[in-house]
Amino acid sequence: MNMSTIVLHQWEMSPFCNKVRRCLKHKGLDYSVVDYNGLLALNAAKLSKVGKLPVVDFNGHRVQDSAAIARYLDEKYPDKLLYPREPRALAEARMWEDWAGQSLYFYEIYFRMLDPISLERGLDLIAAGRPSYERAILKYVFKSRYPRKLKEQGLARMPREQVEKLFFDRLEDIEALLEGRNYLGGDAPNIADFSVVGQLDELVRTSELKPRILSYPRIAAWLNRC
Repeated sequence: MNMSTIVLHQWEMSPFCNKVRRCLKHKGLDYSVVDYNGLLALNAAKLSKVGKLPVVDFNGHRVQDSAAIARYLDEKYPDKLLYPREPRALAEARMWEDWAGQSLYFYEIYFRMLDPISLERGLDLIAAGRPSYERAILKYVFKSRYPRKLKEQGLARMPREQVEKLFFDRLEDIEALLEGRNYLGGDAPNIADFSVVGQLDELVRTSELKPRILSYPRIAAWLNRC
């Protein structure tokens, strides 16, 4: 049993917080959670210089950013490594982590923020336990911020059909790569799995694309394993 004090400061609907929860579970660590639902999200700016979540306190030592948290977990708790030691496996894991955070993430927010039903489901998560007016404010902020962000990134300039094709082409690739293996890196999960699954799980939670995502049998089983 872990006797240390670990506190995860999170945003409920964040795929990066989802990733960190999976990393902590993989390590077998007990931890408590502080949610920044509703306008409490404004307090996240006080937790770190970056002003983003997740942030984890390890016995008073604060670490921000999901990748930095994962690396710290391996340094502090080396059992069940998140990052493989073998150079090739490590390179592959880092590439998956980077792809999840820099590419897959934008598909996640595209399908969550630009689809009215998915947006409402996401708001239900992030405004849980908060006054109704905070939900309305968040909805206004999301509808103002994310279309602009996605247009700058490029996805929002494409037709929906093209974005879906690009996304499901990548799922086809993942489905093929999982043939004969339980995880992206082989027989044991690592940071690659938790990074990609953290993004996909948030889509499954709120998106109308859930049935199509889970129609891939290897991906569906992999999501359950992670």
